[in-house]
Amino acid sequence: MKTVKCVPMLLLAAGLLTAACGDAPRPVSSNAPAPAAGGYGAGTPAPTPPAGQPPASVPNAAPKYGDPVTDENFIKLLKPETLALVEKVRKCQKDYDAAPQNAALKRQLVAAKVEYGNALRDLGQAGPRIYYPAALRMYRQVLALDPDNKEALEKKKEIELIYQSMGRPIPD
Repeated sequence: MKTVKCVPMLLLAAGLLTAACGDAPRPVSSNAPAPAAGGYGAGTPAPTPPAGQPPASVPNAAPKYGDPVTDENFIKLLKPETLALVEKVRKCQKDYDAAPQNAALKRQLVAAKVEYGNALRDLGQAGPRIYYPAALRMYRQVLALDPDNKEALEKKKEIELIYQSMGRPIPD
């Protein structure tokens, strides 16, 4: 059963890796002739980026958004069905803030945030640079409320592994 869960994630990671590195420059050997159309000059190797940085052909940073529940610029990107989850999280947060000692309200808030995080994670397959950081923020918020939440721990780790497999830093 675990193999079935891993296959989509492996395909996703492979797709992201291909998309991120598909047109990356290839290393140039110091003994290789300079590319004819490259414009680097005879015997001059192509420039390479500093360690840990993506090639120049890959955008350096994703757009930065704040909290996925309150950042209106981020919320404008969402589909109507995902907007309903934002409203659900906002309502649960308001109820929980009014009575933070109420365990039932806390469970409802955790469940709403996990559901929203999962939706963002699923959207991440179409726009990982935007939605994966937001999903990570939601899972971190869940873990701040419920450090033992297995689903949030698993999904957070899943996204972190995708970033690590691509050699990218894990977003804040």
